[in-house]
Parts: sequence; C-alpha cells; structure tokens
Amino acid sequence: MENTEYDAIIIGAGHNGLVTATYLAKEGLDVLVLERLDRVGGAVTTDEFSPGFMGPMCSYVSHVLQGKVVDDL
Repeated sequence: MENTEYDAIIIGAGHNGLVTATYLAKEGLDVLVLERLDRVGGAVTTDEFSPGFMGPMCSYVSHVLQGKVVDDL
C-alpha cells in the first residue's frame, strides 16, 4: 500500500521546493513534492517562448544560489 501520510508536503518542484524537500528528507522526514507540470526545475526549465525558439525563461536567477545550498545538495 502506498504511503498516504507525510511529515511535509511541498507544493512546487522548482528550486525552492526541491531544496526544501532535500533538507527535510535529510533530517529523516517523509516528504511529498507536488508539481503541476510534467517536469521539475521551475524557473530554470527550458520552454518555447516564441514559435520555434526554446530557452530557459528565468535561468538568470540561478546565480543567487547560496554556496551552502549548492554544497549541501
């Protein structure tokens, strides 16, 4: 039977949701991450922003990652 009880439910599998879920899971909590899209990554995923043109819509924000977060992951 599938687990239906979690210590934390994270809404959104973008950067913040995935980092939060990772920290909680490393502490031993049962975590569920929900995402409405068919992929994870949030702002740093590649999308078609104009017919025939693909690119990361908001990847420029990835430079704000703190070094500690990168090291922990």
